[in-house]
Amino acid sequence: METPKRKKKRGNSGRTCAVKDCSNNSKKIQEWKETECTEHHPLTHDECPCQRPYSLHRFPGKPEDAAKKRQWIINLNLKSLTVKDHSVVCGIHFPDGKPTDKHPYPVLHLGYQGVKKLSPGRAPPKNRCPVRTTDSATSSEEVSEDLPDMDVPLQPVEEEVQRTHDIGVQHPPISDHTYVTKAAPTKSVATQTDLPSISAYDLGDKDCKFFTGLSVAMFWNLLTALLAFSPQPPKFKLASSDQLLLVLMRLRLGLMFTDLGKRFSVSRTTACDIFSLWISVMADFMQKNVVVWLPRDTLNRTRPKSFATNYPRATCIIDCTEIFVQRPKNLKQRAQTFSNYKHHNTYKSLYCISPSGYVMFVSKLFGGRASDVFISRTSGFTDVLLPGDEVLADRGFTIDDILPHGVKLAIPAFTRGLKQLPEEAVTETRRLANVRIHVERAIRRLKCYKILSNIIPGSVKNVDKIHLVCAGLCNLQPLLIREDEVEEMEVDEDNDDTEDEDQEVDTYMYDIAEDLE
Repeated sequence: METPKRKKKRGNSGRTCAVKDCSNNSKKIQEWKETECTEHHPLTHDECPCQRPYSLHRFPGKPEDAAKKRQWIINLNLKSLTVKDHSVVCGIHFPDGKPTDKHPYPVLHLGYQGVKKLSPGRAPPKNRCPVRTTDSATSSEEVSEDLPDMDVPLQPVEEEVQRTHDIGVQHPPISDHTYVTKAAPTKSVATQTDLPSISAYDLGDKDCKFFTGLSVAMFWNLLTALLAFSPQPPKFKLASSDQLLLVLMRLRLGLMFTDLGKRFSVSRTTACDIFSLWISVMADFMQKNVVVWLPRDTLNRTRPKSFATNYPRATCIIDCTEIFVQRPKNLKQRAQTFSNYKHHNTYKSLYCISPSGYVMFVSKLFGGRASDVFISRTSGFTDVLLPGDEVLADRGFTIDDILPHGVKLAIPAFTRGLKQLPEEAVTETRRLANVRIHVERAIRRLKCYKILSNIIPGSVKNVDKIHLVCAGLCNLQPLLIREDEVEEMEVDEDNDDTEDEDQEVDTYMYDIAEDLE
């Protein structure tokens, strides 16, 4: 009995050139090195001074070479999704045998010809009927005079034309003017691809700030840090940079997944999966590396001059912020989330910044019914305070009894039981309001992420992680407090709702908020 022959396994060919119909690879180079050189017998090519037939070169991978990489992809007529980190191009496709400053792009032997233009289509068939002209447009009476006397009745010209038409040919309707009609747009073969309509490689600094709130350099630094932080980055057919851009556009602009799917040429389900996986990774990264409590020496070194006179030991400024949420169907949840201050169902959280404007602590979300004292007690904020710290807060934070020993609390004076505040109390209240206003500006910067400023549907999950990620992204933006504007800033403490009426914002955040509105 004959045994069936086993198929031979194909050996690994190594890295192969990405150009179409080009079979040059690293294995052929290795085999060439092991063969004997005919000119330097008995040395092998690896030992002789002969030059290699070609060399392999990787695609540009640095962030600053993004435009150069894209031009490589266009010259090779490839899709950006098929280009991997290990993709290479051999030297025969470069005029100098390798990428140089004079010829940095592959232009030779690319394996394809220029895209042919589509033909305009088949011309309409010729009209087989006699054409009426002014010369032949004679009346039937004049024709009858030239013809001999016959008993054949004459027919009108229109009937004769219809009778002489070919049955198998349908003539298009004849119009007086053809310069108004537009031809149907034809899609070129070169444009029939599923490339995203927006890509991180194409964004300038201004566009990147609009879509993500970050500069281009900060965007690529964040991507590098996230890829190094995550042990297994999310794998989708979309590039990692475009995945991060999708997530940041969802946070910054509040776009829906259907819209994001159309922009990045993916399905709605894929866009939702990308956001869910990345938001968990980003929340862990922000919790461990970005939204952190600064050491005391760092606080002293970065404390603005406006705090030096009246609050030289100020450690942090705290306040609570509320996020509108869709009214829950559950009656108990509806009662827990209803805010008497906003007259709406909301989520509420404690927001803590350093004197320099750096976000150091963000609590989990509570129902809008929770008080400031309850959130301060249960959020774990008091666990990070040390003796000698000073906390600046609003009137609602009467938390002297829960603060650790040696921690000072500075809040505005109360008028309860007094007809008028003393002059010293009024002066101290104005000084406190002049520096406490920065936490309202920090909250305004947080609300520039439209996913938090809009009404959050009840079906949205991981709202705590979304809130934490947005707070961490605020730390990656330019400085919130600048000395030149802090010295001239004055605040009217009579209006408690300064979050909606704060007009003293830095130029960068004002431009972004104006674009989004």
